[in-house]
Amino acid sequence: MEERYVKEFEEIETKYKELINIAKDYMSKVDDPKHSTSHVESVVKYVKEILTYDLEVDKEVCILCAYWHDVGRIKTKEGHAKLSAEMLEEKLRNQNYDKEFIEKCVKAIENHGWVDMPETLEGIVIRDADKIDFVGIPRWKNCIENDCKFTKILDLLPTIRKDILKLECSKEIFDREIGILVRYLHNIIYKIEEE
Repeated sequence: MEERYVKEFEEIETKYKELINIAKDYMSKVDDPKHSTSHVESVVKYVKEILTYDLEVDKEVCILCAYWHDVGRIKTKEGHAKLSAEMLEEKLRNQNYDKEFIEKCVKAIENHGWVDMPETLEGIVIRDADKIDFVGIPRWKNCIENDCKFTKILDLLPTIRKDILKLECSKEIFDREIGILVRYLHNIIYKIEEE
């Protein structure tokens, strides 16, 4: 990643450090190997990569919301996206953030599910990054270590690129990541050591 992006993203994370730490704390208490802290770290990584394509988005909203998109899972699986948005909204209101910024954050998080369509480009960035992680190695490692069932993931894999991802840059990232996943799974099946 270019140095200018690294610096910009570090500045954003420093600016929102307290809120990011709250989100990390919530996620550390979520008991779901598919939606662990490593999932959030991957979504943040994918969001940052998507942002390097210089889309006309609010980068601060995207990065902050990447950390917060699943915190509602601490209470519920169903409806967690709306709850995550509400939880962040409450924190932002309590800290007197600008109403427009709060609204952008809510819209970026509240519709990131499989059948949902976000209203904003920031929401599409969050949703795409979240879905790219279905082929992310940390998520698969975590699931394998925790004996998760893969039926739902395997059923969704063929549709993610074509039907779910909206941004062309997200499709490029997905193509790269699925290639890495295939190699990873091949090595597990044939017990090949990573070099």
